[in-house]
Amino acid sequence: MAEVKLPAYEVVASEIRRRILSGEFAPGERLPSEAELIESSGNSRSTIREAMRTLASENLVFTTRGTTGGTFVASPDVATITSHLEHSVALMAAALEVTVEQLMDVRQLTEVHAAGHAASHRSQEQMEAMRRSVESAALETDYAGHQDFHMQILQASGNPMLELVCAPVFRVLSRRFVPERTASDFWETSQADHRAIMAAIESQDSLAAMSRMQRHLHRLEDAYKEMALLTGTEQ
Repeated sequence: MAEVKLPAYEVVASEIRRRILSGEFAPGERLPSEAELIESSGNSRSTIREAMRTLASENLVFTTRGTTGGTFVASPDVATITSHLEHSVALMAAALEVTVEQLMDVRQLTEVHAAGHAASHRSQEQMEAMRRSVESAALETDYAGHQDFHMQILQASGNPMLELVCAPVFRVLSRRFVPERTASDFWETSQADHRAIMAAIESQDSLAAMSRMQRHLHRLEDAYKEMALLTGTEQ
């Protein structure tokens, strides 16, 4: 089979991408100028610009104007990365018929661990943020308000990769979540769980925090499954 020849701009983008991901070009570093890239690659201005557009669409680079401007390597940002991952996870969930149970498996594997680490690593500022989330959620009956508490725990765990993995799963679940279909005691039970988890984290009891988070997630899974059956989104 004949080898497929990539367009010139993809070849240029691939090489710069490789150098960024290998750390040769560090976050915040200015890339070689357009003129330098034209000279070093032997490609046209339009090819270089299309390569830069490709990398910008992947949030690997950004361009500024002015005398100190240029194209720079982007710094990693969890919110931006998770926003892009969300679309891929949502598409996979739809195409492969990913179940609530499978989505919640991801949460069990990450959030139970995160709760234990949060108990050991949380700062006083992070505890205050958790309290604000719990107090705010007490006034709400929507998924987003309660999700914020879980995000605070992920952030307090000290491992940004846990937040990166979980945030897209939260958003996919939120699309399947119908507040009107919840049991009458759903919000009260969730709030009680959150307060119990927060108390364990505040007292730096990792085992209790993990146990309470695991129990809470099992309750959530049961509630999501029931709602999925009522809405016909799960067999």
